[in-house]
Amino acid sequence: MKKNIKDLSYDEVLAFFTENGEKKFRAGQLFSWLYVKNAVSFEEMTDFSKELRALMEARFSVSSLNIEEKLVSQKDGSVKYLFRTHDDNYIESVLLKSASESGDRVTVCVSSQIGCAMGCTFCRTSRLGIIRNLSAGEILEQISLIRRDSGEKNTNVVFMGMGEPFNNYDEVIRAAKTINLDAGFNISVRRITISTCGILPAIERYLDEGHLFKLALSLNDTLHEKRLKNMPVENKYPVADVADLLRRKFPHGRNRLTLEYVMRDDNISKDDAVRIKKLFKNIPVKLNLIPLNPGADVSNIPSEKEINEFVDNLGIMNIPIIIRKSLGQDINGACGQLSGRKYKGAADV
Repeated sequence: MKKNIKDLSYDEVLAFFTENGEKKFRAGQLFSWLYVKNAVSFEEMTDFSKELRALMEARFSVSSLNIEEKLVSQKDGSVKYLFRTHDDNYIESVLLKSASESGDRVTVCVSSQIGCAMGCTFCRTSRLGIIRNLSAGEILEQISLIRRDSGEKNTNVVFMGMGEPFNNYDEVIRAAKTINLDAGFNISVRRITISTCGILPAIERYLDEGHLFKLALSLNDTLHEKRLKNMPVENKYPVADVADLLRRKFPHGRNRLTLEYVMRDDNISKDDAVRIKKLFKNIPVKLNLIPLNPGADVSNIPSEKEINEFVDNLGIMNIPIIIRKSLGQDINGACGQLSGRKYKGAADV
């Protein structure tokens, strides 16, 4: 199988052209075709000679994903894409539109793995188990194909789709760098968010390497026993240890750490609010509160009154708090609802 050319960094593309006697500016031309014009074949790249296109065609593929299906929300216009991979597996990505203080925000939520090994009880992806990691090119292609199909130029990217990004660390970071690159998608590091359920060694590596992409931690519970029940990662990497690492290493001169907190009717007490404050004391954080989304066997969705009381209790933290609107809920495109629906039984999870 030919290598996906989107798996190559700018420097690797540059090396390919120079090794084949081409001028360095060809790298910029190729990246423009891939990440500005969102080309899906070398034949589209008309400013390359036929010989050069033939050489690239012999060595690389441009496209390794196919849009199998797309669903459009009748509530908010969100679009969920089901992609088929080259080896006949399936992943989902979501195009989300919302207003923000800085203007309209268009976000692509990308997947980093096919399935997931983490076993979080509130997430449908986890019920598939882990099938494999996605390559950087497969991650980038989700954005390219969504841009090509929708005509929308997204302003933000979140690694919050299928999979645990930090269990696919190298490919996720490689993809994020191209998303940020001027010659790539040219999206600011402040508009690229990588979410993790708390893979402690990868978080430490990320901080030690000094990456500037926004980091989000999926918290969801403050008690060890309760978090362990809902998020098995707690057994190997207790969130108290993760918080201790962040307290020691998270830089205060950069973006705040985002705490993602899926609200259930049993994790939004006054005591939970106090524990969140204690756990993340002296760490620059902001809190994204996410109402639990409906699904099979989901019965513990909190009421609006309970959510409002929790927000009032969180006032003791004196930090930015956002109640995140669940976009794409009617197409199973909201937080925790992605399942790769072509798998047997996936529509029912």
